[in-house]
Amino acid sequence: MALSIQSIRAFAAVAQQGSFAGAAELLKVSQPTVSAAVARFETHTGNRLFRRERGGAVLTPEGQRILPHALRLAAAADELEQAIAGDNKHSLVLGFMGEAASTVTGQVVRTAQEKLDGPVRLRRYDFDDPTGGLASGESHMAIIWPPLSADYLDQVVITSDRRAVALPVSDPLASRPEVAPDELLGRDWVVPRSPDPTWTAFRHPRSIGTTEVGTLVESGSVEETLELVAAGAGIALLSESTEQHYARAGVVIVPLAGNLRCTAALAWRRPLVHPTVAEIVAAIRTLRPTQR
Repeated sequence: MALSIQSIRAFAAVAQQGSFAGAAELLKVSQPTVSAAVARFETHTGNRLFRRERGGAVLTPEGQRILPHALRLAAAADELEQAIAGDNKHSLVLGFMGEAASTVTGQVVRTAQEKLDGPVRLRRYDFDDPTGGLASGESHMAIIWPPLSADYLDQVVITSDRRAVALPVSDPLASRPEVAPDELLGRDWVVPRSPDPTWTAFRHPRSIGTTEVGTLVESGSVEETLELVAAGAGIALLSESTEQHYARAGVVIVPLAGNLRCTAALAWRRPLVHPTVAEIVAAIRTLRPTQR
């Protein structure tokens, strides 16, 4: 598991605040986001770093040993971001999340470049941050894959797509033009691993009416999902256009029957603070959403 600056910052914030709730308030993210980030950091270290007590979170001996190093790394990352911001005062960071970054990404980037006197920087995120960096403040805007629990975000839908199921190429349903949800009862599924419960629930087979499920295998990204499907670990809910951006040998994307759709949206935090984000949003609102 790759070590991320988000996990380091979350660990340092919990240590400094003495609680996960305090760290969430400091970082301006949800408490489940902090908990998930710390859990990933503990998995990376192979050790428990906190004892959860009634009064808050207390560092274990291993956590105490690691904390000074984490604080230095977090401070260095902050200094780097400040240096970048100083050189690019008119730049804009656009986060995007895997499958949500369809063909509209280029259109959003072009619109942003027209409004900015500076570059547009792209940052890729996976299932551990479905807000595309908006939760942590790393991005100014993001192309997301709603719905999300985050109530501090505004968004405008930019594309709509049919929901689909990813199947191994050897699956009996793989050659079908579409598959009904009731034909998927009792199957094993690959589901996202994410701190956002609303986002995760929409990607669970129950969201399409498939209540009888077998084994659930968690995945951290679109790429990992497709690898697991190809390996026969289970089938997965995705969008029909996934195959355009994530071609994977051994996997077939089959649309679901019925009016089952998903969307991609351009999102931003409230209140708008970047000087040109409002202009970009206004321009994007004039565009008709792309529909498949």
